[in-house]
Amino acid sequence: MKTLILVMAVYVATTASALAEPQTTFRDASGRTTGTATTDSNGTTTFRDASGRTTGTATRDSNGTTTFRDASGRTTGTATRDSNGATTFRDAGGRTTGTASAPLGSRGR
Repeated sequence: MKTLILVMAVYVATTASALAEPQTTFRDASGRTTGTATTDSNGTTTFRDASGRTTGTATRDSNGTTTFRDASGRTTGTATRDSNGATTFRDAGGRTTGTASAPLGSRGR
C-alpha cells in the first residue's frame, strides 16, 4: 500500500513534466538527487531511485487508465480519469483508494 501511494504521488506530481521531457529529476530540500522519472517512446514512465535502481513504472493504456507496477512488475494500482476530468485511484485488488478532481480549465484533457 505504501508503494502504491508513493508511486501515485510521484506520478500525479510529475505527469506533465515526465511526458514533456526525456527525464525528470527529483531532489530533496538540500538539493540531493532522490530519484528520476523517464518516459520512453511508448509512453511508459520508469521511476528510479538515486542509485539508478528501478522502483516502478506507470503505463497508460488506450482507454486512459494508468497502471502502476513495482520494480518486480507486479501491479500495485491504477488511475483512471473520467470524461469530467476526475481521477479515481484503485489498489491492486481494484478497491478505490482515492479520487482527485481536475482544476477548472483542465477538465477532459
